[in-house]
Amino acid sequence: MPSPEEVCRRVLERITPGQAERERVLALAEGIMARLRSLLAEEGLEADVRLEGSLAKDTWLSGEADVDIFVRFRPDVPKRFFKERFLALARRAAEGLKQVERYAEHPYLECLADRVRVNIVPCYAVRPGEWLSATDRTPYHTDFVRSHLDERLKGEVRLLKKFMKGIGTYGAELRVGGFSGYLCELLVLYYGGFLEALRGALKWRKGIVVDISGYYGGREDEARELFRHHLIVVDPVDPGRNTAASVSLEKMCLFMAAAREFLARPREVFFFPPELPVKSDAELAEQIASRGTSLLAIRTRVAGLPPDVLWGQVRRTLRALRGTLKNEGFRVLRMGAWSDEVEECVLIFELESSRLPPVVKHVGPPVWVEEHVERFLAKQMANPALVCGPYIEGDRWVALVRRRWPDAKELLRARLSEGGGRQVGVAPLLAQRVQEYFQVLEGAELISLCRELEGFREWLVEFLVGRPRWLAPAR
Repeated sequence: MPSPEEVCRRVLERITPGQAERERVLALAEGIMARLRSLLAEEGLEADVRLEGSLAKDTWLSGEADVDIFVRFRPDVPKRFFKERFLALARRAAEGLKQVERYAEHPYLECLADRVRVNIVPCYAVRPGEWLSATDRTPYHTDFVRSHLDERLKGEVRLLKKFMKGIGTYGAELRVGGFSGYLCELLVLYYGGFLEALRGALKWRKGIVVDISGYYGGREDEARELFRHHLIVVDPVDPGRNTAASVSLEKMCLFMAAAREFLARPREVFFFPPELPVKSDAELAEQIASRGTSLLAIRTRVAGLPPDVLWGQVRRTLRALRGTLKNEGFRVLRMGAWSDEVEECVLIFELESSRLPPVVKHVGPPVWVEEHVERFLAKQMANPALVCGPYIEGDRWVALVRRRWPDAKELLRARLSEGGGRQVGVAPLLAQRVQEYFQVLEGAELISLCRELEGFREWLVEFLVGRPRWLAPAR
């Protein structure tokens, strides 16, 4: 088995951009930036056009370049300007490229040029600590990282980013709940390298504080009290911000587990996970039927919801519907969601069984707890669903009651038909969509979604497997 260092050397050769690729991507960026500066000058607007992100810091991966162009305006420019005039200028600067308007705290333009994504983002030129928007920190992040990274550490950052992507923990967006590129850079700077960061992560526990600038030195409990998060990485540019706030506990632990496995069994699969075999309709139907569990899917349409808004609504809705199922006696083993982030969304619940016995035993209080006994007997004697009892079993009153919802599919269909499920906790924006259209499917019925929704088949195959692709079968 090769050493971790040998694997890293091989991977680094594959992910470091060559000279021709660098020149092509930088020429694209410089061309758009020059047009932006010219258009701003024509309009008489004062602004600083800067290249930011991994391209500016030289930590980007070959074949995965993102061009982040930030336009810094004076603080007195109203935010409505970004929507009313800035987007039009950005569109003209990126003329000829495929363009999509995106919305975060304020609007920005995303473009695609020969598989290179270009983001043109407005922000304010303010002093540290006087932030008017979240993007105002980005130029300071770029300057901080550039001033601390040498050539070796740039390669170490590339390794950590590719590792994070390979194991599924890269990306601060809500859909992923993982590590941002800037967070990867800070971890490499703090620990001194990729392998060092992996070894450092093995010691993490809930509430770990990583403070590269030492702002909370000797006051780590103060940082824990301020941020109240399982992973705290203090932003050296803004010590009141946790750079790891987006990282879910699950993704933190997934990274820790993958780090341990890589250090013990180093392989390139952590960086370049193999594609799962595509399964036919018949193979998928057989796999679903042979599991011995019940799969339920809710399909709805989500046009008009920005991705981060969508995934926030999806997470909230998954938790609410899991609670609805559990309250009626169903045991939820797993849940997940898929979306093309444009039109379609599917929520999945895997249950021990979607059907329960029609009658359930309700165990009441001991016979000597008089107050509780009176309430139990009054409730059960007036219950139209009472099948048997109340009677005494051991020292307690007991009743057998007919379930209202022995079928999980019918339960979900009924709840979602009532105002889109709002009364059981479906998130409001998603409830509006559900009210307009939804389907509840079970078992082999999910195969129809594989035929209709591009990308869902691959997601479903991975969901059914469940196991990380890097987990070695032979231990």
